[in-house]
Amino acid sequence: MSTPSYNSRLGLFDDPTLPLVATVMDVNAMPEQFTRYLHASGVDPKWQATKCAIEKVYYRPGKHCGVLYRLALRHVSGAETDEWIYGRTVPAGTEEERFEKALAGLKPTPSAHEFLRPLPPISFWRDLNMILWVFPQDPDLETLPQSVDSAYVRQQVEANLEAFGVSANGSAAQWRCPEFYYDRIKFMPSKRCVLRYHVNLLDPSGKSHEKTFYCKIYNNGNSRYHFDMLKSAYEQLTVKSAAVNIPRPLLHFDGLHTFWQEEWPGHALLDVIDQYDWQDIFRRVALVLASFHRSPANGFDAAPDLNEVLEKADEDAAKLLRLWPQQQALVSRVLELLHATKKVFDNQEMPAVPIHGACRIEQMLARGNELALVDFDAVTLGDPIHDVAELIASLQYMGLTRGLDSERIAVASEAFYRSYAEQVPWACDRRRIGWYALAFLMTKFYSSTKNLERRALQQIETAGKAICEDWLNTVGAM
Repeated sequence: MSTPSYNSRLGLFDDPTLPLVATVMDVNAMPEQFTRYLHASGVDPKWQATKCAIEKVYYRPGKHCGVLYRLALRHVSGAETDEWIYGRTVPAGTEEERFEKALAGLKPTPSAHEFLRPLPPISFWRDLNMILWVFPQDPDLETLPQSVDSAYVRQQVEANLEAFGVSANGSAAQWRCPEFYYDRIKFMPSKRCVLRYHVNLLDPSGKSHEKTFYCKIYNNGNSRYHFDMLKSAYEQLTVKSAAVNIPRPLLHFDGLHTFWQEEWPGHALLDVIDQYDWQDIFRRVALVLASFHRSPANGFDAAPDLNEVLEKADEDAAKLLRLWPQQQALVSRVLELLHATKKVFDNQEMPAVPIHGACRIEQMLARGNELALVDFDAVTLGDPIHDVAELIASLQYMGLTRGLDSERIAVASEAFYRSYAEQVPWACDRRRIGWYALAFLMTKFYSSTKNLERRALQQIETAGKAICEDWLNTVGAM
């Protein structure tokens, strides 16, 4: 099998076994391609694909390239909607076997949009050698179709009215849930999906009560563990100590690998961050995180220690170099320093506190001067500097993935660090932060290759290297 090579002009890898990767990643050409395919599949020609956003990519060299599209669709009448379609282009010669495997054992579920139903839930697009799954069909999320079934959801709402503040008395049986619809929030094909539910409850008098909450679907029984950890975090950190705003967990459905969580009215901080003074908002982020870390919570699993963090960095760096060996010099310098200095940080005494485990501004909501934390799948007890370093490193990396201004990022990071350090009793050694940051950057670099984050790939050798150099200098000054 030929080894893929990085094409800096395209920001992609030239993969001889997957020659159509550049085609399926072309967001400008794909709407027309989709329009032709939909019409050829029997979809009413009055509907056109007008935009094709790529929300997730799963690239496996020589094996497949999966692309999650959010397809914007427009009717000649002016009506507009959108839908998730997941496509996986595969090597020539493997398509029949892969397509048969995709069909095997799955119960076909038609699209929620009636006009798309002529398109099979799973189909093969021969021109692109691509298998397509139309939402809610998914290769591994077998319970996803039930989670968007209106009759089922309304039935579950009526059966669990107490979760929505309706007391379990005689009148509860007279409440009804006649309406349900959902917004598509986040989808990771084969892994998990987040939807925002909207339901209308009618009380015995006929008065309407609108309720909005979130539904999170997993591909296995780990959903129960994640729900229990979320519930524990909510009860200890929001109810008892008021340390941090966490949206209330509502219900878990064991058979569906799904849980529901209350809406915390607000906006994703990343979406509205430019409405704030960056120094001010990151000082407030620091206050929230420090309050979270100081809370006397318990009952969580142990966080990864330095050995496990280093092992993860080693593994991801090795995967990165197999695909992109030109990064050998930088990666080797990072790994050598991580190994050489780990013992120093092993000898530092740090408390075991509740940590988020994936502390990035993408996991925060904003409402005026208030902030809330979401997504507690990785909550553990461990080193608070883990969270501090992840937040700073992920913010820096957004300069690559989202084009955020590097100077603003530097000022915001410093404001966050100083405010956090003032709020906690433990040492906030910049070198320790840098050690974690370098380890996390190895994973971020690798993630950008396997997810084909083109903007990041085109800047790893410049802006990415500069970030690493700064941290190498910080950690090396020992």
